Amino acid sequence: MTRNAGELERLGLDGMDYLVLGIDAPGFEDLTPRQRVLAYFLYRAAVAGDRIFTGQNHRYALEITDLLEKILLCSDGLDATAKAAAHDYLKYLWINHGQYDHDNHVKFVPRTLTPDLLATGAAHAARRGVDMQLAPGEDLQAKLARLRPHIFDKEVEPVQTNQKEGEDIIASSAVNLYDPGITAAMLETVAPEWKQRLNVKFELHEGSIAPRVYRVGGLYGDDLATVSFFLQKALSVVESDDQGAGLTELIEHLRTGEEEAFRRYSVHWLTSSTTIDYLNGFIEQYIDPRGVIGQYEANVSFVADSTLIGRLADSAVYFERRMPWPDKYKRERIDRPVANVVNVLVETGDGGPVSPAAYNLPNYADLCRNHGSKNIVLRNIEGARSPRVQEALYEEFYLPEFRENIRRHFDEGRKWTVYMHEVIGHGSGQVDPALTADPRTVIGRAYSSLEECRADLVALYHIFDDRLVELGAFSASERSGIIEAAYMGFLQGHIVRYRSIPEDTVREAHRRGGELVLQYLTRGGPTGDRDFGVKLVRRDGKSFVQISNIDKARQGVAEILERLQTIKSTGDERAATEIFDRFGTHLDPAIRKEISARAERLRIPRVTVFVFPRLEPVLSAGNVVDATLHLDEDLTAQQLRYRKERFSTSIP
Repeated sequence: MTRNAGELERLGLDGMDYLVLGIDAPGFEDLTPRQRVLAYFLYRAAVAGDRIFTGQNHRYALEITDLLEKILLCSDGLDATAKAAAHDYLKYLWINHGQYDHDNHVKFVPRTLTPDLLATGAAHAARRGVDMQLAPGEDLQAKLARLRPHIFDKEVEPVQTNQKEGEDIIASSAVNLYDPGITAAMLETVAPEWKQRLNVKFELHEGSIAPRVYRVGGLYGDDLATVSFFLQKALSVVESDDQGAGLTELIEHLRTGEEEAFRRYSVHWLTSSTTIDYLNGFIEQYIDPRGVIGQYEANVSFVADSTLIGRLADSAVYFERRMPWPDKYKRERIDRPVANVVNVLVETGDGGPVSPAAYNLPNYADLCRNHGSKNIVLRNIEGARSPRVQEALYEEFYLPEFRENIRRHFDEGRKWTVYMHEVIGHGSGQVDPALTADPRTVIGRAYSSLEECRADLVALYHIFDDRLVELGAFSASERSGIIEAAYMGFLQGHIVRYRSIPEDTVREAHRRGGELVLQYLTRGGPTGDRDFGVKLVRRDGKSFVQISNIDKARQGVAEILERLQTIKSTGDERAATEIFDRFGTHLDPAIRKEISARAERLRIPRVTVFVFPRLEPVLSAGNVVDATLHLDEDLTAQQLRYRKERFSTSIP
């Protein structure tokens, strides 16, 4: 039996771009048949919505991906060079849901595909009778001419999400949440309730902005109808009343587009504690230059082992009282967060195949304040890595005096900073009573970066606390080693990720947060004369982070954390913009080139992507009575299956 787990393939020159890993979901067989059926229906709903995120990324992303898929699907008899080049580019499109890098929001172009090879492949498909979906009055040559600059020219709409100071962030962003021609000034004329809407796209009709809602019967209506079909199926096998109520509200939200239904769903979702869990809808807000409109994503998971993270959740109030910011911004009451370590079965849209390690939701500040939050760590994602690549990273990018400790404690340091980032970080703090709006809508373009950075800093600050030893996170003898590994892993790990940033501007929210912390600590804060015990040093022509005083580093972390929480609590847009534009946006180009060259020499891929298990239903008398898990697909097989299942409500 095929078992596609572990390293499946590498993409790019010398395999440097992507490491593709197949992941398992151990413990699935221990679920009850009813739970496995629930997982299957939620799985199908997730697959049904996958292409929505591609459509959000760029107005031609779906059309370009569809064209390349058609070429691949009828490539028998096609010139081998054209087939290989089309297939290679298609894998990049699948991974990134279009022609912009998932993390950096910068356009990439094909490595080997040329306009002539694309034309050869398209003509071959057309001769085979494939519907090339031509626009009215357009022939195949005109279609290819229209798409050509969006595939091959990096200078045409080069940035998907632009948040650069002094520029029109709407007009200069290629993301398909705003029609071309819409400017930031024009958007100011839109009613406030539309500007704050989660599930909307702004179209341009005869010079006027027309909001259009994602819903059944509306934008991506067919996709969402299929999503809703399988969510409705899942209702018959839910594990709890809260889970059922949440699904009902989510279905209502997708049917009507009303955001209040999604808010009600969010409350039911975060208060439910079930074995099978899921996400589905317009959730994170990273590709919107304003940080407001949600990206479609979905996942399905089941609880693995949540004992330790549950103890951390039990201590949320303890950590809140010890935050290094003013007492007026500390929450007096915290509902115990739901915190689970899970194995994920599938992630689509913004969730995969490039995956987060964890997430904390909901993003609504008032819901978190009034109802708490839910924190999910994806165990099989977090633990998936190539041991050879990991050892090469340790040896090349950490100073000799830190290597042995980082080898011994990196995994635990990383695990507990992730846990605290999600469970303690995102759910902490409260807004100033004078601020009546959600900080996200007031702070705008810097909010996502601020929030991710704030959560990272909470984890780095509290990794020192003896309470973690009491909780059984690690022993007292391991404490100092894990603290050092957490700080070194965060700071040096951020520099190592320079290899995945294609330019000298940092655009992705998590990366901007990491850059802010690194620069603030190594440059001596705003005045440049502070000593936070952290330096960038050169040895043998190579750049490294050196920590000489971990306690001073923590003082610097506390200082940044207090500033960011005050900015968030007061909704200070100007202060947020200033601190990220100064410390979090522009990296050192010489160091970036150096890190990229060192990684290239070692052939270390810049990004890891995942192929998820396939769930197959077990039928009896036409009904799904169980589901089985299979590890028999590679990236291509999985994505072509997704294509086949997108609008299908049939069950094999």
